[in-house]
Amino acid sequence: MVADADTGLTCLYRRLICCALLFLFPAARAVDELQLQVQSIAGEGWTLEGLDVAVGASPGDTASVRVDASRMQLAGQQFGQIRLFCPEVAWDDDSALTCGKGRLDIGTSLFKAMTGSLSWRYVDTGNWWLKLNDLRLSRARLQLELTSVGSRLQADFKLQNFHLALLKRFFPPDWTFSGIAGIQGRVVLMQGAPVSVRASMRLKNFSYSSEDGLQVGEALNLRLNLDGTRQAKIWGGKLDLRVDKGQLYTDPFFTEIAEDAPFELSLQGKLDGDTQRMGISALSFSYGGLFSGQGSLDANLSARQLQDLDLKFQLSDLSQAYGMLFQPLVIGNALDDMTVNGQVQGQLQLTGAGLQAFSLKLQQVDVEQNAGLFGLKKISGDVHWKRSGAKPRSRLSWQGGHLFRIAFGAVDAGFTAHAGSIIMEPLTLPLLGGRLQLADLSLDGLLDDSLGWQARAELENIQLEALSHSLGWPVLEGSLQASIPRLHYHDALLRMDGKLLVDVFGGRVVVEGLKLEDPLGVAPVLETSVRLDNLDLEQITQVFDFGRIQGSLEGYVRNLQLVAWQVTAFDANLRSPKKDKRPHRISQRAIDNLTELGNGASVSLSATMLRFFEDFAYDRLALKVRLRGAVAELDGVPNPEGGYYIVKGARLPRIDVIGRNHKVAWKDLLSRIRDIRFDDMIVE
Repeated sequence: MVADADTGLTCLYRRLICCALLFLFPAARAVDELQLQVQSIAGEGWTLEGLDVAVGASPGDTASVRVDASRMQLAGQQFGQIRLFCPEVAWDDDSALTCGKGRLDIGTSLFKAMTGSLSWRYVDTGNWWLKLNDLRLSRARLQLELTSVGSRLQADFKLQNFHLALLKRFFPPDWTFSGIAGIQGRVVLMQGAPVSVRASMRLKNFSYSSEDGLQVGEALNLRLNLDGTRQAKIWGGKLDLRVDKGQLYTDPFFTEIAEDAPFELSLQGKLDGDTQRMGISALSFSYGGLFSGQGSLDANLSARQLQDLDLKFQLSDLSQAYGMLFQPLVIGNALDDMTVNGQVQGQLQLTGAGLQAFSLKLQQVDVEQNAGLFGLKKISGDVHWKRSGAKPRSRLSWQGGHLFRIAFGAVDAGFTAHAGSIIMEPLTLPLLGGRLQLADLSLDGLLDDSLGWQARAELENIQLEALSHSLGWPVLEGSLQASIPRLHYHDALLRMDGKLLVDVFGGRVVVEGLKLEDPLGVAPVLETSVRLDNLDLEQITQVFDFGRIQGSLEGYVRNLQLVAWQVTAFDANLRSPKKDKRPHRISQRAIDNLTELGNGASVSLSATMLRFFEDFAYDRLALKVRLRGAVAELDGVPNPEGGYYIVKGARLPRIDVIGRNHKVAWKDLLSRIRDIRFDDMIVE
């Protein structure tokens, strides 16, 4: 016999009742057992096969009922060898059919064997209840109570000690899950459709891992509370999540959660069952005292698309927030080793088209690159960015900072951030007793992953004494003026257009062709060429205490290249200008140092009769150095007798400095430079 979903179950109920009634009346006692067999019976979401119902006599005014089924399919799961047995079925005082000591056994299921006690009370199809007590699902225990009143069906449940490994078949392939769950709650259905759900779940020692190891959770303890109701086709409710222990890794982010600093998330909103559109009117989250946020969002779940997000957030401890949220994104460059302190508040607006607006409020933020590359003190300000529409003004200030070992002063800067660009207002930065004036500073490529910037600058009245103190040089005197025509930075390449003009040492230094690749990387590459025009050697040698030299210096350093700030190539030519108007005199110590540089040996003039002379006249000086690879090629003024003049003497007593070696290992030349005698200065 085959029964359909509409009539089969009702007929089965009636036949069971009739069979039970026969044994509940004395006249039916002559019959030992009545049996009913049904080949299959089905309803929406469930099927029973091989149904065998037996009703037999029991002592007193009771009957025994046994229901066997060879197979049941429920919610897509298979169950086999099913037996429901009640030894005493009776009428109560309200004419309801009851069973107080029943038992349910299921031989095969997702959870292997299942067994537990049950009881029921049945008046009719619209008035009954069923209780399952201590149903064993492997090591778990389930309590379930179903109550039907009219068209309303209520299910109360409590599941304890449920091991997630039992659900392995439902997990994504190649993922591992473990942990113990406990869940309890209530579900209410009206006319077969759910109208309310209330549940709370606790997971202990919850762990998971993807095959590639990029998504990992270890020993997590979490609580989840859900409360929802349905009106028509709209679900509304609230979900609360709390994680108070464990470790999380989502490439590249890692965090360890402690009981005194839990992660908490709360969502309140609605879900349209037809359109699958979810609207969260109240969203909040917090992680200990580290960060928190509040906002709202709309999303299309069927399309897996975020339609709108409005979020306010607070970073209360930038020191920890940097390590957890920012540092993992910049591993391998200078930004991954920083000390950051302070607080930040912000707001962002997202749509399906991407980020639409963003704002930040910085309060007393300190930033220090731990290798000493840069730092800023007491950063404050309000930063606003919009993709379209109005262009609000932003401001940013700090009380001081440094770039490498060069300190600079306070700044209060204004700018506009809009769409893919940031345009700065002209600003003046106090620097080394003078100032740096920046103009036309702008950033672009914020929206297309091709970040770049450009600017032009003027250096005014930079005090060389302050510069020398900052860099650990001998004390310099005077001031420096410079004009930087335009700098560009794009694709990790810093490039200068035109020429950098620096007025220093009574002459001018011209820098051109400046390029710096990957400035924040582990091996930056600097390339440039430098021209020297009419520098006063007396000022230079007095500053560095090399030994006094009077005269002028001109020349160039072409194709200079530094890799990881180590010199790897250049072509230098330093010489006295023709028709030099300055007097040409050189001291004994300067001659000693130039001799050591050219020959690798020191010749002390003080040991000869020339020690009676403090300095000597010279015709000209010259030194050419060309570095390629590990070898430096040396040259100077040609000497007909061999070698080359580094210093060509003039008048009596005449002194020449002659170099003999045209090639020398670069490391040996560096060693000679280190051995040069500078008073109160160490050459490294």
